[in-house]
Amino acid sequence: MSEIKLVPSDAFKKAYQKLDGTVQKLVSSFVHTLQLDPNGYGLNLKKPEGARDPRIRTARVNDNFRAVMLREGNDLYLLTVMEHDKAYKFAENASLDINKVSGGIELLDLTGLKDSTSSGTSPVQPEQAAAGFFDHVSDADLARLGVAEALIPMLRELRSELALISACEVLPKLARDVVSALHSGMTPEQVWQEVTVHVQAETPLTEADRSDFQTALTRSATLETFVVSSDVAELEEQLLRPFSEWRIFLHPQQRKLAYRPANRPYNGPVRVTGGPGTGKTVVALHRVAALVDPERGEGRGRVLLTTFTTTLSDQLERLLKDLIGAEAASNVVVRNIDKVAMSVAKPAGTSPAFQGDLDLLNRWQQLLAEQRGTSTFDARFLNSEWSQVVLAQGIQTRDEYFGARRRGRGRRVNRAERAEIWALIEAFERRLEDDHAIGFKQLAALAARVAEGGLEPRQQFAHIVVDEAQDLHAAHWRLLRALAPEGPNDLFVCGDTHQRIYDNRVTLGSLGVDIRGRSHKLTLNYRTTRQILNTAGTLLGREAFDDLDGGADDLAGYRSVLIGRDAELVGYPSQQTELDALVERVANWQESGILPQDIAVVARTSALCDGALGALRRAGLDAVRVDAGKAPATGANVHVMTMHRTKGLEYRAVAVVGVSDRTVPMPVAVTDEAVDPLQHAQDLRAERSLLFVAATRAREALAISWHGAPSPFLAGSAS
Repeated sequence: MSEIKLVPSDAFKKAYQKLDGTVQKLVSSFVHTLQLDPNGYGLNLKKPEGARDPRIRTARVNDNFRAVMLREGNDLYLLTVMEHDKAYKFAENASLDINKVSGGIELLDLTGLKDSTSSGTSPVQPEQAAAGFFDHVSDADLARLGVAEALIPMLRELRSELALISACEVLPKLARDVVSALHSGMTPEQVWQEVTVHVQAETPLTEADRSDFQTALTRSATLETFVVSSDVAELEEQLLRPFSEWRIFLHPQQRKLAYRPANRPYNGPVRVTGGPGTGKTVVALHRVAALVDPERGEGRGRVLLTTFTTTLSDQLERLLKDLIGAEAASNVVVRNIDKVAMSVAKPAGTSPAFQGDLDLLNRWQQLLAEQRGTSTFDARFLNSEWSQVVLAQGIQTRDEYFGARRRGRGRRVNRAERAEIWALIEAFERRLEDDHAIGFKQLAALAARVAEGGLEPRQQFAHIVVDEAQDLHAAHWRLLRALAPEGPNDLFVCGDTHQRIYDNRVTLGSLGVDIRGRSHKLTLNYRTTRQILNTAGTLLGREAFDDLDGGADDLAGYRSVLIGRDAELVGYPSQQTELDALVERVANWQESGILPQDIAVVARTSALCDGALGALRRAGLDAVRVDAGKAPATGANVHVMTMHRTKGLEYRAVAVVGVSDRTVPMPVAVTDEAVDPLQHAQDLRAERSLLFVAATRAREALAISWHGAPSPFLAGSAS
């Protein structure tokens, strides 16, 4: 007999990763045994009574867990692993089929789909029942588009957004894409052209083809959701590999935003907001995919995908290649905003010394020290005035500064004070020039002036997609507006001001980015549990957040479809006892089955990070520091980093340490209230956002700890 192949499904992999480490080891042992004994002797194989598919079997993993699998010829399809009763319930209504359109093998989870039809609904009388989402689509059209006939009756019971989203979690890929597209407003014919035709089998399938699993196993539609291998070690590696499907999978609301019908383009800039984990990055990536797809016909020229940091832009580039392929991705410029500015400005000097915020603040302090106390302004105020007024508005002369609006500045200045400030700014900029140095926001302002002065067509973009838009400075927006002439689908902007951790406040309309009537909000989190979201939300307090255009934004309606354990908030009498508890917590997470590289330890300062890193290593736990501007190292190591570095990352478990009243908020990061009350409030809001960002990196487990007195941001949360 030829060598048996084990074929795990995505559902099996997802179920495996939810198990604790002890059960995972038992599942691995089970897979080894199955490889050696394909007939399953000793595995207590059982055929569930009344099973819809006679090929279905369950097998014992231990007293509490059973695997569900299906034997087809010489291949064993591993469908899921669940607690005993749930496994039998799944097995009764699960089956494998070959899709008559794509020719790919599909897992039909009718139990999961049935459960989803009641999600988010309450009992109603028949005459009060809402209309089904697909009442306007015939059974014949659904089948023609690639939806298995067994699924259609249950799809007709979907009557709420939450039910539809739950259904998308268990539907086969093609059916999921079809119902999402239909829900977004596409007609069946549009869905055929936009979705189904792209996965259609090369030749029409016959009934014989639909029973030929060996051939179907080689088709790309199968390999998207099944792993085919005869090597147990390779299978184990696949099962342990972290999931990234959430990054490129679209739920209905996201699809509607990303894939605008080609005959109804966005007639101007679009803004998409939403809390952490709502899929803004997913939408941005798919929006790029839509713009570069020649068959859609939306694109009119070059596409720029940009974000604030280099590490995030590198991540976007990798994900885009995963989504559309390296060849298609080569037609998109993926570049962080500073590199975009550099490509336009080309500042004098072959290699200017770029200055970060701390470098610039130190330079201001040196300048003021030489004034021998003659100035009434401090370094933080002057640095902020230069950044938020002068550079933001592209001011170049004394007269322009005297006439500039200072909206958002908390300290009023009279004419004499403006004269003093301008003289200091001129002296500051001369010193930078003499040292061949330039600040990043200064670079952006220079690039914006160059671009506004006129660019060659080859330097411009027809479409610009922005991720993490809340972190961009006003000069960045002036630059982007000049790089993309006004026209259909010109700017697509994704961001969340609750995650603004840099002091960049803008009103898009004043910068030529008119989003009126084209603003959309995502509210459903697909990544983080409800318990973690509830805890993270309390960290923001009652602060008011803007919407990037002068209005207010909030997290009303922000919710998660995932349920998990409560977040842990606990204080300790000393730093040593806190670190001892951290070591124990990280060790327990690993013992429960969470891989080291799926755990992050986060702190506000580098010194606290160093302390945590040392404690973990002394305890024999492998850990590495994740530095700014660098991608996390590969390998089985816990990642230790500052709160700023967590942006764009996610982990199964996160421990935020040192959240005390002396560290969060960080005193040196907050302007004295007497100097500028508005800036003081904005600085505190940024510190809250920083803690919020760190907490929302956790998918399943979150622990926030401190020694001494807790941070005031934990009021109402700490116990």
